[in-house]
Amino acid sequence: MEMTMKTKEVSEQLGVNPTTVQRWAKYFGLVCETNEHGHYLFTDEHVAIMRNVQDQLKEGKRMRDIQIKGNNVKAVEVNKHFVETSAYEEKLEAVMSRVNELDEKISQKADDVVSYQLLKHRTELEDMMKMIKSLEERLCEMESKVHQPVRAVSDNDELPMVVGGNVKPKKWRSFMQLFSL
Repeated sequence: MEMTMKTKEVSEQLGVNPTTVQRWAKYFGLVCETNEHGHYLFTDEHVAIMRNVQDQLKEGKRMRDIQIKGNNVKAVEVNKHFVETSAYEEKLEAVMSRVNELDEKISQKADDVVSYQLLKHRTELEDMMKMIKSLEERLCEMESKVHQPVRAVSDNDELPMVVGGNVKPKKWRSFMQLFSL
């Protein structure tokens, strides 16, 4: 039976961090047993493979350029979960076009909301203007009744009630012009 080592023991032998050992095992698809706690158990062959990886990295190779050499090929399964650059770029381009499309839809929706709000405000302003004009007309009627010539009052006539005294219509018109569009 081969001797098995935990991640920490392998990292001490290689002089690297334990997370580096785990990363290499995952990246190069090393088939390792695990104990009851889920910890990797490495064999001497795994350590030899990782030492080879370490040497190639020291030579300046990138992880994807490293070639694994081992006596027992069954112990090593090269990770084939990599995506080709062209396929990745196609998917990225599709995602980016979808994001741009959604951005345009959001912008259009925001423009629609603002347009609706402006129309609503305009309608409210028009209603207010109608109300102000109506009030102005009523005020003018009341002023004209106040300024009618006074006729002789007999004992039987009721006296009209005058409120506000003598108000000039020009002042009200200038006030109303403040609210006109």
